[in-house]
Amino acid sequence: MSDAAEGQQKHGQQEHIETMPLFSTTDKGGRMTLLRPGRRVGSATPLLPWLLTAAALWALTGSVPFGALLGLAPTPAISMLLGHPVTVCVAVVLLYIAISATAGVYSRAVEQFGQTRVAGLFATLAVAGGLAVCAGVLLLWMLTSDPSRPFDLEAIATSPTIPPELGAVVGAGFALWAAIALLRLPGSIAHARRRQVDIERLRVEGSSFTGTLTAVIFTNSWLGNSPIFRVEVSYIVDGAPRAISAHMRTSADRVPLVGSRMLVLTDDRGTSHVELDLSNGTAFEPDTGKYAPSDG
Repeated sequence: MSDAAEGQQKHGQQEHIETMPLFSTTDKGGRMTLLRPGRRVGSATPLLPWLLTAAALWALTGSVPFGALLGLAPTPAISMLLGHPVTVCVAVVLLYIAISATAGVYSRAVEQFGQTRVAGLFATLAVAGGLAVCAGVLLLWMLTSDPSRPFDLEAIATSPTIPPELGAVVGAGFALWAAIALLRLPGSIAHARRRQVDIERLRVEGSSFTGTLTAVIFTNSWLGNSPIFRVEVSYIVDGAPRAISAHMRTSADRVPLVGSRMLVLTDDRGTSHVELDLSNGTAFEPDTGKYAPSDG
């Protein structure tokens, strides 16, 4: 392994250490938001080139199934070209590249906004948007190349072969999927940014207290491979004990034990944030398979 590859692997491992476990006193699941120390509040602008690239790759990849299998090719010659073995092999390679590009969009969105919900919407928009554009272009090309051809959705049920109408319906399904993701994305980005702004403000202006993890309750649910917990943190303010509850998402090998040191950040607005105090040698659950998702 090269030095660069080793450095990248170590960097990825360090990011994993920094981000897990993740706590939130307000949100749970994919809405839980992270802001790494020293990072700025996320922006969508750096993601747009990656999003457009991934969508374009999905559009190119989708031309083969939409044109050759679902009949949206404008002419028989183009349909044969799209169904040629060489074209299919190229589409398979493009599919692999498109998947990798979409994974890149997802990881960069997580890096920007610290939230898997926003990242999932960006990835969905890349896939569904690219395939919808592909289907729309081929359908428009087909209809303009032969204006006399009837377009009847009943052909889906009556045609002895796969009709172009079926391809149009599948394309419309992807378009609807992309539209839903696009409509949800602005609100999700705004939510993630608000959470990051709160965390940034608390770190600069909030009151910081040393706390102790007093309860770790497994909810018997996972987000992907990450188990979800309810936790309670106790701390002292002006000599009086207080407690705060939070959601925790982590990896199966980084479940902090009761008694771990925590940092509690609060302000006069009632906003709060908790973080694991890694500077005190946190102990994690030794049984790394205890909270791993079951295969069944």
